[in-house]
Amino acid sequence: MRTFTWRRGVTVVCLAAMGVVGRPACAEPRETRGAPQLIVNAMRAMGGEEKLKAIKTTSWAVIGQRYMREQSERPTGPWIQDYFQSTVVRDLERERLHEERQSRGCDSTECWKSVEWQASTLVFRDGVAAQKSDGKFSPARGEAARNSKDWIVLDPIRLLISAQAAKDLHEEPAIEFYGFRQSVVAFSYEGAPVRLILNPGTGLPSGVEITRTALDNFFWGPWGDVTTRVSWTFWELERGGVRYPRQWDAESNGRPNWTLTINEWTINPETKEETFAIPAETEAAIRGRKLSIEELPLGNVNAPAKEVAPGIVQVPGSWNVEEVQLEDGIAILEGPISSGYSAKAIADAEKRFAGKKVKMVVTTSDAWPHLGGLREYAARGIAIYALDLNRPILEQLLAAPHQMQPDELERHPRKPVWHMVAGPTVVGGGENRMEIIPLRTQTGERQMVVYFPQARLLYTSDLFQKDGQGNYFLPQTLSEAVDVVKREKLDVEAVFGMHLAKTDWKEIVAAVEKQVSGSN
Repeated sequence: MRTFTWRRGVTVVCLAAMGVVGRPACAEPRETRGAPQLIVNAMRAMGGEEKLKAIKTTSWAVIGQRYMREQSERPTGPWIQDYFQSTVVRDLERERLHEERQSRGCDSTECWKSVEWQASTLVFRDGVAAQKSDGKFSPARGEAARNSKDWIVLDPIRLLISAQAAKDLHEEPAIEFYGFRQSVVAFSYEGAPVRLILNPGTGLPSGVEITRTALDNFFWGPWGDVTTRVSWTFWELERGGVRYPRQWDAESNGRPNWTLTINEWTINPETKEETFAIPAETEAAIRGRKLSIEELPLGNVNAPAKEVAPGIVQVPGSWNVEEVQLEDGIAILEGPISSGYSAKAIADAEKRFAGKKVKMVVTTSDAWPHLGGLREYAARGIAIYALDLNRPILEQLLAAPHQMQPDELERHPRKPVWHMVAGPTVVGGGENRMEIIPLRTQTGERQMVVYFPQARLLYTSDLFQKDGQGNYFLPQTLSEAVDVVKREKLDVEAVFGMHLAKTDWKEIVAAVEKQVSGSN
């Protein structure tokens, strides 16, 4: 039965006999009376404040994928995928999480080589994250704690409760989202600005934006103030009269990051305390390590710097750095990880080659961890040699805001000294004369190699490396190196790279021949 009421010229259609779950049987027209009312409206649309605040824990089974933007062939995509399926128990009230995950893809298994899913267990509690494998706990990756907490604090239920309690809650101008104007309320959470996007027609949350640094992450840390937006769609009416979004899509700095679909969602499942248990010794190890990429020491304590040729030193690490003595200064190959890491590399090179200053850095790849420290070189006015195709992403990196935790370039902005390499380029003179050569190959499209003719030595960037068993993977990249050596008529005796110690060139050629022949 329909009834019609009039209020200030607004016609309201009500369902008189039967109520819609989460709303009165004959609802008053929704009014926007500032941020607090918008939050009340959103809570009502999701099932009501009382019901939402009664949800202490949830469990879900999800499937999803992550876009590996940081290491794909091109910064603008398409991107390599990593897939996952998880069963997760979340304690929204005490910020705890237990995840049983299976993963498959280029971040977890050997891409196309494996048909098996890799199983893992993650536990997050009291701000620390540990992983469990074969019954043993160990510290999880640095960003795991923040990612786990995001799955809790960025939940729409938790966000509405946090927004309601925030002292700085306020309304901001509406924005265009999903093709129409939507309301925005903002507040801060643990020092980070949060913007909650609300559908003016339904009252439901459409998405959230949060801006923070990610200095626990090799991929996102160099980008400074990173804005992540999570949008919620595929809303379902769940048991108990609560509405909840079954699809979450995240983007960071305006491009896709990950997406997941919730297959099963349960409110207040029965949980045991041991579900969130982390051994004391594991927790102590996590709290005792350095989580910020800016704090990482230079190199690897278990693999000291080594001279690969006179005046050419490789400093091993998660991403190797090479220090080269030139006639009139020092060249450094690669500026990985962070500004702080580059500052340590510069100091190390100038101490090693006393009396000389770093005059140039050569960045040979566009993968994010590989170029993460270039802002330090720009801040010091050191010449940056880079591939012409990589200029857009490098300019984005140098322009990225770092206001939350300023580095030297943020504190003292200056224009970078670019040397864009479009073809074979000779740098320096004497014994360590370098020839910087763009690969222009398929997988090496955005990479360069550096040839030292006097030493018959080739630096191969990130073109190839060995797996845990000592075998080369990605045979395509091995073949590209062989092709480039032939194309440029280089006389190579040995190679080394960002993830490769000095290696006999004949070993690379033999590995390609083995792949082509199909021999074991």
